[in-house]
Amino acid sequence: MAVFKILIVEDELISSRLLQNYLIEMGHKIVGVVPSGEEAIAYILDNSPDLLLMDIELSGKLNGIETVEIIRQTKDIPVLFLTGQTDKSLMERAKAVDPIGYLLKPIQSVQLEIIIEMTRKKILVDQELENYRKYLERLVVDRTQGLVNEIEKHKQALKRIEESELKLSAITSSANDAIIMFDELGQIKFWNLEATRLFGYEQEDIIDQNIRVLFSSDNLNDEYRQGIELIQNVIENKQHSKNIELSATQMNGSRLPIEMSMASVEIGGELNVVCIVRDISLRKQYLQEIERFKLIADIAKYGLAITDIKGQIVYLNKYFSKIHGYETNELLGENFQLLSAKDSPYSFSKMAKISLEQDGFESAEIWHVKKDNSLVPVFLNTVVIKNKKEEPIFFAFSGIDISETKEYESNILRAKQLAEDSDRMKTAFLSTISHELRTPLNAIIGFAELIKIGGLETEDMADFNEEILGSGLHLLSIVEDILDVSLLEKHDLKIEKNMFSLNAFIKQVYDKFKDNKRYENKDVKLAMRLNTKTGDPTDDMITADAKKLEHIFTKLIDNAFKFSEKGKIEFGFKRINSKFEFFVKDQGIGIEKDKLKLIFENFSQLTDDENRVHDGLGLGLSIVKHLLDMMGGEIRVDSEIGKGSTFYFSIEN
Repeated sequence: MAVFKILIVEDELISSRLLQNYLIEMGHKIVGVVPSGEEAIAYILDNSPDLLLMDIELSGKLNGIETVEIIRQTKDIPVLFLTGQTDKSLMERAKAVDPIGYLLKPIQSVQLEIIIEMTRKKILVDQELENYRKYLERLVVDRTQGLVNEIEKHKQALKRIEESELKLSAITSSANDAIIMFDELGQIKFWNLEATRLFGYEQEDIIDQNIRVLFSSDNLNDEYRQGIELIQNVIENKQHSKNIELSATQMNGSRLPIEMSMASVEIGGELNVVCIVRDISLRKQYLQEIERFKLIADIAKYGLAITDIKGQIVYLNKYFSKIHGYETNELLGENFQLLSAKDSPYSFSKMAKISLEQDGFESAEIWHVKKDNSLVPVFLNTVVIKNKKEEPIFFAFSGIDISETKEYESNILRAKQLAEDSDRMKTAFLSTISHELRTPLNAIIGFAELIKIGGLETEDMADFNEEILGSGLHLLSIVEDILDVSLLEKHDLKIEKNMFSLNAFIKQVYDKFKDNKRYENKDVKLAMRLNTKTGDPTDDMITADAKKLEHIFTKLIDNAFKFSEKGKIEFGFKRINSKFEFFVKDQGIGIEKDKLKLIFENFSQLTDDENRVHDGLGLGLSIVKHLLDMMGGEIRVDSEIGKGSTFYFSIEN
């Protein structure tokens, strides 16, 4: 016998002590004894005994039945009721909480031992639902054969055999399936309580009747013939039968869909057949409802799927399988979890938990995995389907593919962003162009008017001319930048490649900047870096558009001067395997990390306020980026505030 951890809920001291003594003698463990339902509930919150011995009439606000109803809301612990009454209404109410059984006071040791043994069997049966039928058949056959052998060999142990039969009767009486045994002539020899409930016949009325009374009397009925053939085959071949669905006949003449399996056994030299019968009318009803539902669902323009409580898909419509890229039969029998995206917060177990807690589930968006492993956004709802006992048995999912909706939303957001960017760029352009054009124009006009007035020294005239020339060149640079950006965005520029020496090219760029008077007032030195390590005079040859490469270097070096007040600016190239990498390095103010991605946009500057120190439209780096895109190149920047920046870029050779 298995050892049970038992909680006794009994307010009568004598009964409580008697129960403890009996149970300890049987080898069980008493984990607690409490006199009221409230204390029992408090104990169950933190503990899980194997069995509750619960007196129906208790002191306190709660009786035993009410106490069990509360406990069943959180834990499913087997309950054995103790009562001194046999009031029918009380027993009906007690039956509603599905107890293991009842013990009438005063408690007898034998009675308690039988019912405890019955409880053990019931728990074992519940723990092995998948093997229940085979287990029960084997148990009946083995026990019956064992009883026959014991009667023949040990007649003096009749009392123990009778006790074993009583235990067996208790087990079969508490079984959820009908258990029927008949001889080779079809005469019924055993009939349990569930068989009475199922067919309506009392045991004394059905014993010795022929098994055929339980099936349709219509000899033309295919199911009738199939059932009779199955019975005859088991008797003749002395073997087990597989599960088969038939239509049986109840006592009142009603037809009842059943699932039946049989096994033959010899008892006392006579062949008998043990038959396990299960009512499948509810299952049939659900299947019929699903079939009707399927006819409607298959033409629906939204997805529908039904799973069992563990997530196995038992039905889905064409739309649901289509949006996931499957054929319908490919998903039937699979677990719904198959469709959940990896690391999704809405796995099947999560949705099932929420649905059971809230009696349904709704999500604005869940990502599912299609057959080709791509993702599809689905708006999903879940409904819990329950049986007549309010027990959840299915989950029904309805969902629609919201890919088009998300794409539409994404397009709207992109359009909104483009509009905002366009407006921001327009504002930035007008503000910047206004400042940058006025500055050189004011200088040109101002110095020209001074020259017009006359009376100037020759040295002053030269200085004024130099200022007018510098402002004019600055203005020309601004106009050229605007034209360059316009041509680049229209893709009107063409790449003209020629082979040339990079060392000679770098020297040419250096000569262009070394005598530039625009930055002569800054304490900044310019240095070039050539590639002369290999000694191969052709090692610096490249095929590219020299003019555009010079334009890129010009913009980057001009930028380096603009943001450097002292230190050194280095530029040049180095060969990495078969490719060239160019660079421009300064020791200027540096760039903040959060602005590194913005500096290549049109009209982007490090500061946007009107008091910025550095002139320009903010188009230089944008032009560089456009030119490199045209030349199949890339650019990156390393920068540290206060220490300077280094721009690295490459082009297709």
